[in-house]
Amino acid sequence: MNTGDRPILWRRSARARRLSLRIDPVLRQAVVTCPLSFSLKRAEEFVSAHSVWIDEKLAALPAAPRLVPLQTITLNDHEITLHHDPDQRRPALLQASRLTIGGAIDRFETRVLFFMKHQSAISLPPQLSQHAVTMGCHPTSIVCGNARTRWGSCARTGRIMLNWRLALMPRNVRDYVMIHELAHLTHFDHSPAFWRHVERFYPERRAAQNWLKKHGAGLLALG
Repeated sequence: MNTGDRPILWRRSARARRLSLRIDPVLRQAVVTCPLSFSLKRAEEFVSAHSVWIDEKLAALPAAPRLVPLQTITLNDHEITLHHDPDQRRPALLQASRLTIGGAIDRFETRVLFFMKHQSAISLPPQLSQHAVTMGCHPTSIVCGNARTRWGSCARTGRIMLNWRLALMPRNVRDYVMIHELAHLTHFDHSPAFWRHVERFYPERRAAQNWLKKHGAGLLALG
């Protein structure tokens, strides 16, 4: 199907009642869902009619952090500059604000990601535990995951998952996400009572939500 150079994912659905179009901010592509009764020609015409909207939405997506030498990233509230040393034996070496990646340059990004995920797994659970003490709740377990569509989750068993990318965002936004998930241990829903509970421990939740709406897609596209 001719869609120019636009990244588009086409889906046929027996449940769809009409043609729909949305932007996937993580995969950075348009998603078109077509009822089985729709012809490809009609679907192509639909996309063509919305081509300007698609281009504008894709162009407006926040960029993912670039993991290249001399780039500065923020990890757990510390600015770190990335460096490459092909002769360094260690895959990654952090010294003060300098993170040096060893080995071939084609493994640079992979090794930076591995380092950040490892650091997140060490740093995030204790931060959540501190909030749990303040909130008087008791998660049964805390894990770091690689979800691409959410920042965290809370199971009825009390298990809390935190997206490793939380370590890349400002502390206040990270605090909001953690408090949000812990609040589900008291209210397993998004009822008014749940939001009152969140705001009891994080009154400025809307500012954090706005930050996530503006910058979150860029972080989720990373790795």
